[in-house]
Amino acid sequence: MAKNETLRGPVSNLKYIEKTGRTMRYTEKAEDATIVNFEVDGRAIAAMSIDFPTITEGDDVEVTGVASRGGGMEAARLHNHTTGADWQFNPRSAARRSFFRGG
Repeated sequence: MAKNETLRGPVSNLKYIEKTGRTMRYTEKAEDATIVNFEVDGRAIAAMSIDFPTITEGDDVEVTGVASRGGGMEAARLHNHTTGADWQFNPRSAARRSFFRGG
């Protein structure tokens, strides 16, 4: 069974990714993103961008998710302490798929 972990700290290295079929590319538009990647305390975090709240570099966030073998984390819940926004994704879905395959 996948292990859940929680991290809290400032957002850094924020990237929005748009996935079309098997093609992925970075986008500047958060509304076009299907995946959001960022770091908290030096740890890579990936989240599906389904109604994902706007976050910016430096926001104080708390992320709970499924740890991957490669050291990253699949976000299942995010609370932005800077803005008060909350976001939740089905953790069972996060456990079944991996943005960090091969790690």
